[in-house]
Amino acid sequence: MNSNTKLVNFALSLGIVSWIVYLLLIGKSLLVPFVIAVVIWYLIISLTGFIQRVRVFGQNVPEIVATLLAILLGAILIWGFAALVSANISMVVEKAPHYQAKLKQLLSHAIDWFGLQQVPKLSDLFSELNFISLTSGFAQMVTEVAANAGIILIYVLFLLLEHHTFNQKLEALIQQPEQLQKTREIVHRISAKIRSYVGIKTALSLFAASLSYILLRSVGVDFPEFWALLIFLLHYIPTIGSIVATVFPCLLAIVQFESWVPFTIVALGLMFIQFVVGNILEPRLMGKSFNLSGLVILLSLGFWGKLWGITGMFLCVPFTVIASIILSSFSKTRSIAIFLSEDGKIKN
Repeated sequence: MNSNTKLVNFALSLGIVSWIVYLLLIGKSLLVPFVIAVVIWYLIISLTGFIQRVRVFGQNVPEIVATLLAILLGAILIWGFAALVSANISMVVEKAPHYQAKLKQLLSHAIDWFGLQQVPKLSDLFSELNFISLTSGFAQMVTEVAANAGIILIYVLFLLLEHHTFNQKLEALIQQPEQLQKTREIVHRISAKIRSYVGIKTALSLFAASLSYILLRSVGVDFPEFWALLIFLLHYIPTIGSIVATVFPCLLAIVQFESWVPFTIVALGLMFIQFVVGNILEPRLMGKSFNLSGLVILLSLGFWGKLWGITGMFLCVPFTVIASIILSSFSKTRSIAIFLSEDGKIKN
């Protein structure tokens, strides 16, 4: 292959990638609800498989019963999440005047201590903080999910109904046995990796949220259930998610209490929990199984966050894992998979 051919292939590849990114951007309103539906469908299928392995009176749970139980459990969790968020928002609104007065008092003391002549505006103080935009993005994501709940539910139902036909469609689409076997292996690897990631991440997020709830409850910080839920959810966002989850309870502790002692306890306690989970437990449990570069994960976080907002941040690691597996399966794209990896070693 001469240099001109390589240049043409590179230009074509770059054009295709650019076109795909453009389609992902302009098709956000259509694709995001479908991707959310796929995530929910995948979780239901995984939970169904887990329930089926449970033996009742010496028999495995039938698939239809396991599916219905998985759907019911998912509906209960979603309802509990919505009820908890709604109740805490109402309480925040009630206590907002008290928090506002305390915040003004703290700002006044800070202004006197620093010797400032002009009172800075709150918007000026917080305009550059990323966690503000992240929180607004999180609220926007929840609003979008609620607004698209109907279409997401329809997508999930159709995915569940057509779940058993996927293998038949794959066989009809790929006629060559070797290519079919290779495709099945890729799908199996993707499914295993995503299932492992979701399982480990969920367990660690639940562990961090539980410890944080105990800490916040014992100190007396307002809305400990809400902060624990927020910590659980934000742990799915790499790097900045745990930072944001720590900042907000600390800010509330500053505003809520007259003494700095509760704030110090909350700040040190939450940072210790995040350090143990993020720097000790997660590397040990995940090990080298995902083999993704930390820099690549950060770039993926920024890319998908810019493309699809907070939804993209939640999905950036699974998307990167899928891309790495697919790229490593073909000789022409193995170099890209090596770039995405942490140590340059990838499986065939």
